This record gives sequence, structure tokens and C-alpha cells, in this order.
Amino acid sequence: DLTTLLYTIKFEEMLPCHDSRNHFVRRADASRVDVTRKSDASKLASASSKLASATPDSIPKMMNRDKIRESWDRFATSLRDVAEAEWSQRKSELYNYFTRMPPTIYVADYPLKSVLISAIPAIYFMTFFQFYSFWQLLFHHERAPFTHLPAIEQALFGCLPHQVVSRWTHPILDFAAAFPYLAHFMLPFGYPVYCFYHRAKLGNTIEPALRALWLGGLVASLAVTFHFLFPTSPPWFNESAVYGPGGQLVSAAFNEAGFQRIDAIIGLPLFREIYANAPVTHGSFPSLHAAFPAIIFFNGSWVAHGGWKFGLCHVLLISWAALYSHHHYLIDIIGGILLSFILFQLYNRVWNPFSKRSKNLSSAGNMSSDHVV
Repeated sequence: DLTTLLYTIKFEEMLPCHDSRNHFVRRADASRVDVTRKSDASKLASASSKLASATPDSIPKMMNRDKIRESWDRFATSLRDVAEAEWSQRKSELYNYFTRMPPTIYVADYPLKSVLISAIPAIYFMTFFQFYSFWQLLFHHERAPFTHLPAIEQALFGCLPHQVVSRWTHPILDFAAAFPYLAHFMLPFGYPVYCFYHRAKLGNTIEPALRALWLGGLVASLAVTFHFLFPTSPPWFNESAVYGPGGQLVSAAFNEAGFQRIDAIIGLPLFREIYANAPVTHGSFPSLHAAFPAIIFFNGSWVAHGGWKFGLCHVLLISWAALYSHHHYLIDIIGGILLSFILFQLYNRVWNPFSKRSKNLSSAGNMSSDHVV
């Protein structure tokens, strides 16, 4: 090859023996024919420059190094060819798989597109809620919280209902208020799964599950956006906050509020850890603790476990727990329930994304069961 020829020519010039010189010359002449066919000007120039500065001792090492490099290049080329062939085959298999799929994939009686649409508000809520501090920094929006809810309640009710409800405390009442609060975190996603599982009792359709996921995510998105634009302080903050002479906040109680009694009883900072990691501190109005159970109540409630009666008890229990624990004012709870009611009415009377199906139930039933979840 080219490298061998150049090394040969250089090496023969350094050999004193005439016979050896003739031997290398003959080899060089035989190789020149092949070099002429595969001439490469850039390779020749590069190899010549290397050989110009080479010594007799370094030439064998350079030859070995170049042979190793050539072997590695051949191996890398072979490996690349194998990988390209494998990728081409996998692409062909994937293309054939998708071409065999039906144009529409169904989840029960609704297309998969509707299921994905129903999750959009919930995704927005989780993104906005979990990165709440980031949005505050991004939009330079760190407003002082609105602390006038107690005055509004005094004007409306002549008292502070949460103080009336929490006048009598007991460990049994503390635990009765704590359990629905812990379950509250699972409602936005747990209840749609419940509706999907019990769809036979809801007209054999997953529309209630999609409606619950859509409305639950929508009420949460609107509420957390309102909290961002108009932060409102909860009772535990307003009653414990200490301000300095310049109006700056000096101290405030921990935001587990009345549930600190539960932490004291069990000897673990359970609620303190939960609320210490909460991104939103000043999100009193409207109350999502009341809004989620209200959405469930309007949606058809717990059809397999008591129906609307159980749903109504759920709304009343969580409302009482929010007042008893000093996490919300009564006006917060009313605001959360009204928001859920308005969104539910808009869904039923104005527009909803699930009112028109791309195929009716009969055509969906004619499809192969392989394409229906």
C-alpha cells in the first residue's frame, strides 16, 4: 500500500548494502503499480512529510503505528456498517408496525386524543404549582399577601366562623380533620381512576372520568393562578404573624396550623414536613380543599359508595376540617365551591371537549378488541 511503499523507499536510502537496496527497489517497483491506481495526493504529502523527519530507528515504529491505525479504521468502518444495517432494519419494522395500526386508538368508548386532552389542565396545574417560586422570579411577581379576609368575614357573618368551629378541640376531632386532609392530595387523580373503574355504573362510558380529570385540573389551575396574582393569607398566618416597625414580617407560626396537635400526639413532624414543602403559602382564597370534593359531588359523586349522600358528607367534612385546622376562612370554602359549580355548569351548558365523539358506540364496538383499552 501507499504507506509501505514510502517507508520502503525511505528505508532503502539508508541501507548501505547493495543487494538489500536492489531487493527493496524491486519491491518498490512492484508496489508502484498499485499506488498509481489508488493515488491520494493528500495522503502522499502527509506521509512524505513524516518520513522526511524520520530516522532509521523510528521507521519500524511508525510502520507499526500506522498499521494499528489502519486496523482500527477498518474495525470502526465495519462496526458502523453493522449499526447502520441494524438501524435500517429497526426503522423498517417500526414503520410497518405503525402502518398496521388503526387511525384512531380508543380507550373504552373515547379516542385516546380525548384522554390526553382531559389531562392538559392537570399538567398545567402541576407544572405551575411545583415551580411556583420559579414563576415568581421569572415574572418578578412577589406581592405582599392580601390580609383583609378577616375583616370581610366580620362584615358578612359578624364573627370569624373558623374560630367558632375550633373553640372546642379534642384528639378525636383532630384525627377526624386530619384524615380527609391527607386524602385530599390524592383526589385530583384518584377520583378519575375511580370513575374509570366503575364506569359500568356510570352509563358504561368513561365520560365522567374524563370530565372529573378535566374539571379537577381546570379548577386547580384557575385557583393556583389566582393565588399567584392575588395571594391571600390563611387564618393561621394572620393570627400568628408579627410585623416590625417598618411593616416587615418578623415571624409567623408553622403552616401546619391546627395539625401541630397531631404531630405532638404521634411524635412525628408529619404535617410540618408536608406543609413546609408546600410551594404556596398564601393561597387561602379560593380553597382547593373544598373545590375538589365539590367537583366530585357535582360529577356524580362516589357512585359505588353511597352516591350523592356520601359526596355531600365529604364536602361538609373537608369544609369543617379546613375551618377547624385554621387553614381556611369560611369565605375561602364558599369561593372554592362556587368556582367548582360555575365550571361544572359551563361544562354542561356552554362547551366541553368531550361532547362529540369521533365514532359512536356501535362503531367502536365493531373495532377489534386489540385496539380498545
